[in-house]
Amino acid sequence: MILCTIVVAGELDSRFGDAVEGMTLTAADGRTELVGTLTDQAHVQGVLHQLFDLGLEVVSFTTTPDGRADLPGVR
Repeated sequence: MILCTIVVAGELDSRFGDAVEGMTLTAADGRTELVGTLTDQAHVQGVLHQLFDLGLEVVSFTTTPDGRADLPGVR
């Protein structure tokens, strides 16, 4: 399991939540942060392909092994 944080340009509304199943969306300041635990690299690639297919600009992408996700300061 991989905890992923993906930031895209633009403030997406909840309709996009269905497009990126398993991730939560938080929109503010002209960007949207998608955070969720993905199962493997294929799942990560699938989510990124969905975002690109929707024409969204990925601003940043970070991962954290799921077992470390709850440690202070780990993002």
